[in-house]
Amino acid sequence: MKKIILTSFILIAITMAFSSCRKDDDTITPDQDVLTGNFEVYMDGSLFSEGTNVEVGRIQDDQGVYVNTVTIGDSDIGITVSGFPETIGDVATMEANSDPGISIMFGEDYYGTISGTFTRTSASRITFDGTCTKLLETQEYTITGFVESEAWEIIN
Repeated sequence: MKKIILTSFILIAITMAFSSCRKDDDTITPDQDVLTGNFEVYMDGSLFSEGTNVEVGRIQDDQGVYVNTVTIGDSDIGITVSGFPETIGDVATMEANSDPGISIMFGEDYYGTISGTFTRTSASRITFDGTCTKLLETQEYTITGFVESEAWEIIN
């Protein structure tokens, strides 16, 4: 039950991150960050999804400090990467509840990591290697790939 509640919370957070809207007359001011990035995700050795020049979001805490959770996606997929290493070359372990870990919303399907590692390979690139499951299913999939964006550079 606890896992379903956590998963529901994550899905709501992802939905909110990708469904925010602006008025048509809103303009982006120079102090607002407009960041893009790219990603590749492989499941069981086959390309699952890839994208470039996609929307990237950074999350701030109550004091306005950026935390090591970033969203990246396009019209087909939303990926939340949380708990990744803050120092280049460091490795972090993903946990069973995708925090730290990777959550993927692909259409109406939700995938969450259950084990694996992140590696911060550069200021803007994070690679991952582990296993995940689809929501409410028990089959495990291997998951590998990377996410890359300038959004990561401020988190160190």
